[in-house]
Amino acid sequence: MVQISEAEYRVLRAIQSRGATAIESELSVEGLSDREIASAISWLEVKGLLDVERREIKTYALSSEGKRYLREGLPELVLYRKLKERGEMTMDEIRDLMPDTYRIALAQLAKFGITPKEGKLIYRNSGIEAAIEERQRFLQSMDPKNTAMIDHFRHRSGVIDEKIRTERIVRLNDSAYEAIAEFGGEGLIGSLDPSIIASGEWKTKNFRKYDLNSPSSVIRSSLKHPMTYLIEEIREIFLNMGFTEMGGHYIESTLWDMDSLFIPQDHPARDMQDTFYVEADSFDIDHPEISKKIRKIHEKGFDGYSGWGYRWSDAEARKLVLRTHTTVSTARYLYENNEPPQAIFSVEKVFRHESVDWKHLAEFYQIEGAVYSKDVSVSTLKWILRDFYAKLGFNDIKLIPSYYPYTEPSLDVVVRVNGKEVELGGSGLFRPEVLKILGLKAPVMAWGMGLERLAMMYYGLTDVRDLYNTDFEFLSSFRFNISRNGRNNYGKA
Repeated sequence: MVQISEAEYRVLRAIQSRGATAIESELSVEGLSDREIASAISWLEVKGLLDVERREIKTYALSSEGKRYLREGLPELVLYRKLKERGEMTMDEIRDLMPDTYRIALAQLAKFGITPKEGKLIYRNSGIEAAIEERQRFLQSMDPKNTAMIDHFRHRSGVIDEKIRTERIVRLNDSAYEAIAEFGGEGLIGSLDPSIIASGEWKTKNFRKYDLNSPSSVIRSSLKHPMTYLIEEIREIFLNMGFTEMGGHYIESTLWDMDSLFIPQDHPARDMQDTFYVEADSFDIDHPEISKKIRKIHEKGFDGYSGWGYRWSDAEARKLVLRTHTTVSTARYLYENNEPPQAIFSVEKVFRHESVDWKHLAEFYQIEGAVYSKDVSVSTLKWILRDFYAKLGFNDIKLIPSYYPYTEPSLDVVVRVNGKEVELGGSGLFRPEVLKILGLKAPVMAWGMGLERLAMMYYGLTDVRDLYNTDFEFLSSFRFNISRNGRNNYGKA
């Protein structure tokens, strides 16, 4: 006889009352939470009392950008109504009207045949407004049956989020009926405690039956978290390439986190909305001798490099922050180990003052790699990026010029996934000012990426928060391996 708990018994009875078949999300059992019902179903499946069918359900919700369009109107609707009001608009007028979204508005109106001519956009009435207003109404209703609108917005970046959840359909089998009959009803005592003995309740209640000869239940072996699998694979790639792993501190002074990397003290990244500051009465900066060098280079530069031309503040440099990137660990390591060559890496947490949503976290992992050598150049940077990303399984990458405060030149790495190009990381050569501050004798190339963004791609997720889901069934369904032939094997087990 298979032993079941009272919660499992009550779930079996609830399924029985629905004709022996039920959808998990529709089950309701008085006194049990949704999580307790889900746990009971999982155990009943393990015990062989339920036949479970799983099916994937797609749901859609507005992203933060979609919510903005819901409040303010879609860019194409805003522009079309203003165009209707004025009759025609120049490109400068359009840019002034909607500096952040004018490109989106123009691209969408172009699909209706409204395109700039001689630097102007001219109003045309041919049912366009009604079609655009239908899009706006969809943002309000998010009707899942409107497949045409869903398809339209799925192909527009960042308006709606697609989520996939697994729904379980459960059915009682013959063993389940036997377990119900053997259980003996609700209110059975499953274990004794002092209160039951003291109250004398045990005298009037029935005890749950146990079969002491029954075989033990199959227990799943322990599993690594999906992120742990990925971190170990990344570490193995670096170690096999001959890199040395480095570590750092969660709490850093802004002198190391920003000043040492030649980020000016009035840079927007230092604002409270971007950085977590830590309150502290006093502390001593390690390697205080670097402060003088930082002050000089920030204020006046050196050897033809002009610096920032402001008055550098020691008080600002002494502020404490939760580190905003792992490049600060690279700076520290190379300052303390300044004889080339050095090849170093880390996979550690960083912190940003972000609003948590489907693609942003306030605490996340950053992958950092750096090479300090006289042989470093743009060519070697491009070579090592292609080699590194190929080991991750990305053989088709593009390197696009970009900007970062402490590298010049800077390159963004764009990979192709399922026919779409996705920006995956940044890279570059340390600026001469950074090399001078750190006392380095040769060039440094560095690159980095967010681990969670990489994990979302490997595991096929649309919401970064799912990576830290505490549902055991969800976590145990994933396996990961970067095969050595350069192809990715990932997804559900």
